Amino acid sequence: MDHGETHGKSVRYDKLKIPLYVPRKISKTTGAINGRDYVALLRQAIERGDPYQAEILRKRGVYRVHVTVEEMPAKLVTDPVNGWVGMDTNPTLLALCHVRTDGNPQGFQCYREGQLYDARSQRRDWLTGNLARQVVGYAKERGAGLVVEDLRFVKDKEVSTKFRRITHQFVYRKVLVAVEREAKREGVEVRKVHPAYTSVIGRLKYQPQYGISVHESAALVIARRGGLKIRRENVPKPIKDWLVAKQAFNETAYRKTDWSIWNQAKKLIEKTLQGKGGSLVSWLDQRKELLQG
Repeated sequence: MDHGETHGKSVRYDKLKIPLYVPRKISKTTGAINGRDYVALLRQAIERGDPYQAEILRKRGVYRVHVTVEEMPAKLVTDPVNGWVGMDTNPTLLALCHVRTDGNPQGFQCYREGQLYDARSQRRDWLTGNLARQVVGYAKERGAGLVVEDLRFVKDKEVSTKFRRITHQFVYRKVLVAVEREAKREGVEVRKVHPAYTSVIGRLKYQPQYGISVHESAALVIARRGGLKIRRENVPKPIKDWLVAKQAFNETAYRKTDWSIWNQAKKLIEKTLQGKGGSLVSWLDQRKELLQG
């Protein structure tokens, strides 16, 4: 039934007051609220007098209201004395490394989710949120802050190689945004770093040292770079001596730049391994033979 009154070209409708249902999941066994308490969140915003946005949507005769409020970050529960957890983001997994204040690794963890890129939108949101909770929970349990890759550098030429492998940049962004949002809710400090050459440095320097995966070693570099502010990662002596023997090491340039020597080392090692029928993936197996040759 149309309750509107026509005034020229416009139509004015009667005002209606309708109760707004805000969903929340309550456990039948414990009575606790599962997930976010959106009712309490909306009430707090109204009581504080904070601005909020309400959007009314109509679809097939059914009305829905989308309410957006600004969520206040929780009080920090992490402390730099407990070190930092670096997170390396990849198409099929999130690799974590907890680094102590002395720069050495305390522990590693990987969270895998193969359905992330194939799932429907709603399912993907749930999977992303679940990954974020696991990552933030790992850091919070250790009282350590999180260090993640900075989205501003996604199109940087120095990190383009990694992002060419991640074909779904939308999902990549979604994961990082979800982790940052969950960290604010749980009081976990977050720092962001330029991810240039973290995988290269991790593979060539820390993977042989600790016998870990390239993703875990990249997470180690990220934690050191963002948490401990270690921007320059020195080239290990065996690799440096090998580069000198190949007349591919410039001491002056090495002291002036942070990452160029790693790019140079990667290209030369990759070329040499290809000449032996291998690739950078076989670096661990052919490392000793290559550096002694």
